[in-house]
Amino acid sequence: MNKVYFFALALLAMPALADNNRGFYVGIGAAGIDDRQDLTLRANGMTLGDTTAIRTGELISGYKYNDVLVAEIRIGSSVRPGKGFDFTVAPGSAVPKEQIERDIGNYESIYYRPEMVNDEAKLYALLGYTKTSSSLTRKTLSGSQELSKMDTSYSGASYGIGISFVIDEHFNINFEYKNICDGLYNKPNMSSVNIDYRF
Repeated sequence: MNKVYFFALALLAMPALADNNRGFYVGIGAAGIDDRQDLTLRANGMTLGDTTAIRTGELISGYKYNDVLVAEIRIGSSVRPGKGFDFTVAPGSAVPKEQIERDIGNYESIYYRPEMVNDEAKLYALLGYTKTSSSLTRKTLSGSQELSKMDTSYSGASYGIGISFVIDEHFNINFEYKNICDGLYNKPNMSSVNIDYRF
């Protein structure tokens, strides 16, 4: 997802429209949750079990009174779990023994979103609270059979930063990087892109 931010910086050089007026807005977005440190296994100086990012989609609704008073709610759900492997470790060797899937279930967030606006873009903070669920599934090496599954739920602070570009008087495109939930083990980070419509 780092490519998203290089793209966002490149957009800074493009002309942008004036900031949107106050009012309600809705949006839709996609995100990747980098939970690799959570599932990476370390033994005998080797880094094992690297996993793919969890993919999610989310819906956004908010109200902007002015640049300082902006409130937002979001609901999201996983569309693809992160996958990796557990290993049997012996001196000088490691053999994969199980497939591991880590998933984020549904989540609900509420944010305070103060903005700094100039002629090029809007830089904003996300400060809020998220409730979410998480699961860890162990499968056979081929992934054909489930061996065990552990479901948990978490809640806690959620915070991040974003940059927004006005496409026209109604549409914005936003790039974000945030901690989805402080209560989640290892506090995984989420990189996202979304588009919102201003009424």
